[in-house]
Amino acid sequence: MRMLKTLSLVLFIVLTFTFFYSGNLHAVLAPDASGSVYTDYFDHITLFSQGRITRFTQMPIRVYISPVLKESPYLPEIQHAMQVWETASEGAIRFEETETSQNADIRVSWGHNALYNGFQDMRLGSAQLTRRNTQAKILHDTKQTVAHPLTDAAVSPPFTVEIILMLEGDGTIGELSQEEMRTVCLHEFGHAIGLWGHSPHPGDVNYPTAAAQHPSARDITTLRKLYNTPPNTPQHETAVKVLKAEIEQRPHADKQKHLRSHYLLGTVYLDKGDTDTAIASFLSCRQLDDKFQPAIEKLIQAYHETGQTPEAIALLEKRITKTPSPADYNKLGIFYYEKKASEKAIQAFEKALHIAPYHKAARRNLHQLLREKAFKALAAKDFETATATFERVIRMDPLDAPTYQLMGNGYAHAGQFETAIEHYQKAIDINPVDALTKQYLAKCYNNYGVSLRNRGEWNAAIDVYRKALRLMPTLNIARKNLGDAFTRKASAHSEVGELDEAVDAYLELKELYPDDIHIRNLLGELYLKKGDYAEALSAFQHVYNMTPTADHALHNLIAAYHHYARSLSETEAYTTAIQLLEKALRLAPTDANLRLSLANAYQGAGDYERASVELSRVLAQEPENLRAKEERINLRIRRGNALMEQRNYAAAIAEFETIPEPKRTLEIYNTLGYLYLVTREYQKAFSGFETVLQRDPINMPAFRNLLSLESQLIRQRFDRTKANLLTKVRCTLAIILVRRKQTDAAIERYELALKSKSAEMVPLLIETGKQLANWFQQYGDTENRETVRRWVEERSGR
Repeated sequence: MRMLKTLSLVLFIVLTFTFFYSGNLHAVLAPDASGSVYTDYFDHITLFSQGRITRFTQMPIRVYISPVLKESPYLPEIQHAMQVWETASEGAIRFEETETSQNADIRVSWGHNALYNGFQDMRLGSAQLTRRNTQAKILHDTKQTVAHPLTDAAVSPPFTVEIILMLEGDGTIGELSQEEMRTVCLHEFGHAIGLWGHSPHPGDVNYPTAAAQHPSARDITTLRKLYNTPPNTPQHETAVKVLKAEIEQRPHADKQKHLRSHYLLGTVYLDKGDTDTAIASFLSCRQLDDKFQPAIEKLIQAYHETGQTPEAIALLEKRITKTPSPADYNKLGIFYYEKKASEKAIQAFEKALHIAPYHKAARRNLHQLLREKAFKALAAKDFETATATFERVIRMDPLDAPTYQLMGNGYAHAGQFETAIEHYQKAIDINPVDALTKQYLAKCYNNYGVSLRNRGEWNAAIDVYRKALRLMPTLNIARKNLGDAFTRKASAHSEVGELDEAVDAYLELKELYPDDIHIRNLLGELYLKKGDYAEALSAFQHVYNMTPTADHALHNLIAAYHHYARSLSETEAYTTAIQLLEKALRLAPTDANLRLSLANAYQGAGDYERASVELSRVLAQEPENLRAKEERINLRIRRGNALMEQRNYAAAIAEFETIPEPKRTLEIYNTLGYLYLVTREYQKAFSGFETVLQRDPINMPAFRNLLSLESQLIRQRFDRTKANLLTKVRCTLAIILVRRKQTDAAIERYELALKSKSAEMVPLLIETGKQLANWFQQYGDTENRETVRRWVEERSGR
């Protein structure tokens, strides 16, 4: 994300209306009260979309239907509405149901009509338009640029639609008939596909209180005209004309209708760019209702866009005084930042996070503002303030490598090289492949080496020059300075007769000559110890190329490959790790440890077949290799988990079942139970959960899964086999619950189990009752003990 020095706000447009319906398709167009016949109501379809044509362009339109509605008797009406609109559009509109709400263009859910009052004027359904964000409520900074992956913005519509159907009323709405719900669905889907307004004609599906069961000829004509009009085509003047007419023609309408009309008029003017008139409309809303939040929100936006930030701040502060919210504090912080009141901005962001500690925008804004404050302190050489402020930044995000890098830049510029090195190193520890930070660190080492050399600290200077060159071998100034340091060190030792030390210095100077085999080998060993595996591999590869028959050369090279590959696997760089291990195996094809690491890397990369092949090779070579056997089990677990994520439950079950029972953990038994549960093999699911709970009676995942099994069996209790299994589940739950000291719940489950009329279940019921009674007796619960004993005696007497 490119950071700028200005602040920007999220543009967020949401309009919600609710409608009421039922009726029949009109074969002809009906005249209005004046006798005129209207072929369409195109002028009305942008009133709720800010005066812009808002329709889908990419087909099919992805529709997500909530699980509640899928299980409701109204699902056919929802699907019928989509089919009717597809037919009415002659194929121009196509719908496709999706199981993922995040990818949906239209989401259909249910609600309670008590949630939709005040601004809304209907009761049975609503269609809510939300334009996708084009800006973020964050500060912008030019100090760094971060590349982001491509998104699907090119194929996704610039908006989403939420359809909410009212399945329950507030006492004024009873249960809807199929015909009523069909009308509701047709009406709301009409809005969703772009008819963002109400028809003024009672016979149309999009009439506010429609009763139509099919789109009228006028609905269809309007729809076709809409889909022959480019999206985002402005109709501001038309929308303004219609809304003004509504206000003028209904001077005695109730306050809510006037409030809505003025608000919609303001949104159209705001989208048109006529901000002053928009502000006037929103102020008219406040005259009707001073607490009308949609108008207040738009006023804040309009004031900000027109540079009237003090007015926007005043409205925000007034609202925060009554109802503090993290979003408002974040926005207030942005406004203060724009006015260059940084401390007030920081306070506002902190208050936002006090309310909502994980508010992303406020966290990012506070994070950036504190960084700016620290940089200013560094520039002024106020190191105490800079350090304290940077510590606050890092506390917010301990893994913020870019901030550590920028801190290093600031301290290096101020001549605080040791502190700068610490911060660069922390950045690299977090992101070991950050080449830019390594370059900064190398240059900082070089500058630090100059200061050390000037103080006569030769060893320290040599050390940091070397570090600089290891990080950036092309840094010629460091190479030159390193040679100078070696020469000065040797001269200094020679002058005082320290010949051994002078020789050492001379030998160290030979490090500058890349073909010295012995020095390269020593360097390789050091690199291995410090974990700089790339450099170690380079050194040992050079030695091996020069002396391929030397035993130590091959041994060291293979070790470097192995260590480097394992470190890459730990950072999930599996492709490179696999390449390195395959190279090593070409040099040592019988090395079992190399092949096991290769199998592990293949597993990490998701190539389970290749992993299995490598493990088989190890076991063929060493049949009793314990690590290979363990890895084979781990491979089966990973493969099973992958199949489970793909919802290939049968294959996942087969994979987990291949694990020998002595090697199965509680987690594996629980996973198998879950898989059997979702594939409706309830007896096997129960066996899995029972096995877990026998070994670990308080195992929470198994307990919850057993509850889920109970829930599914309840719906199928009229099947004798499943009814008996339900009784077993409840008996098991009763025992578990009493062990968890949830006595009331245990009694409740046991009492439900006793409702079983199956003679097969009597021994289990009696045994369960005895266990419960013994437990109650052990803990002195006389009342429950006697109750259970009585139930056992009653069941025993049958």
